[in-house]
Amino acid sequence: MQILDSHPPGPHDPSTLLTSIPARLGFVPERSIIVIAFAADRTVNATMRHDLALEDDGSPSRELVIVLGGLGEITATYGIEEIVVVIIDDRHPVDDHRYRRVLAMSDRYFGEVGGVAAGFALATFDAGAEWTTIWCPEDRAWSVDVSAGATGRLDDPHTSPTAIAEAVRSGRRILGRRSEMRSMLEPLDGECGPARPRPDCHQCRGRDLDRTGHDRCDPDTDDIEVSALALDLVISAMIGADRALDCEELDLLERAILRHDVRDAALALAVTELRGAAERLWRELTRRLTGRGRATAATLLAHLHYIGGDGAYAGVALDVALACADPAPLTTLLDSALRAGVRPARLWGTIDKSYDAARRLGVVIPAVTLRTAG
Repeated sequence: MQILDSHPPGPHDPSTLLTSIPARLGFVPERSIIVIAFAADRTVNATMRHDLALEDDGSPSRELVIVLGGLGEITATYGIEEIVVVIIDDRHPVDDHRYRRVLAMSDRYFGEVGGVAAGFALATFDAGAEWTTIWCPEDRAWSVDVSAGATGRLDDPHTSPTAIAEAVRSGRRILGRRSEMRSMLEPLDGECGPARPRPDCHQCRGRDLDRTGHDRCDPDTDDIEVSALALDLVISAMIGADRALDCEELDLLERAILRHDVRDAALALAVTELRGAAERLWRELTRRLTGRGRATAATLLAHLHYIGGDGAYAGVALDVALACADPAPLTTLLDSALRAGVRPARLWGTIDKSYDAARRLGVVIPAVTLRTAG
């Protein structure tokens, strides 16, 4: 039996909290407004970032006003105890009146959860960078220790305990900027282009045609036996994969994930011991396929990141999926959920359906190993 401490942990040290932000986001933010939401036990419930869009006179842009309003509505449904806002911007002094104006507006929009308990500003997230407290209503802050001083300096975000824990969990380092996430999904040039030779159907099925004369390997053809073989192919590609896929494998895997029942079942791999291998495969397919294949692989990758609590990575993958072709219903559903601030825990309903899809195909998917995020 686990014995829980009857007292919540003490308030966060501002320097430690601010230093952890790049690891929480997965990249070093620039010119951003960051909202940190705390639960009643002082744990960080969510970390949300948006561009700090200001007008020429320094006033918040219409876009930023809409974003703040949306974030206020989202956090009101999260069971949030406290909100802290951080502004990162190198265009003006950290105690500039423009930033205080943004904090005052944020305070109004987060009124349903008690307003903004504390606000900080800094120019960069470099080690040793100075931060300043620019918003601190008396006796409001509970999760962050604002009595430690009005200013302080960051430790190295790349070696913070949060960064190390994230590296162990996901194997990813903190990226220099968000654009690096997109570059990780840029198409790869190679010999396997849209006109690459198509493998004979017998490579994924014992015979070419069904009794109606249709190609049984066609992803739009409904055939449970072919789907079962296709799902087995996807799982096999994840086990012991230590090399790039050849053109033939690439083609067969594209046909596999374009089968709706295979794609639906493969979603469950995001929460199993194959999660890391699934991430690598979905990323390689996203970079090497085009059209529907690229969009489907990017959607699978987005789902994997989203359900694991990596919202920034999920958003980038969804951008790729939405840019490829007419978006599939699953793609638009995930995109709408992410933009609306739906928490990752709400996605677990898809996992039960994925296991059901695998059972209908007679394929065993490893048990769940990922804990619920969010």
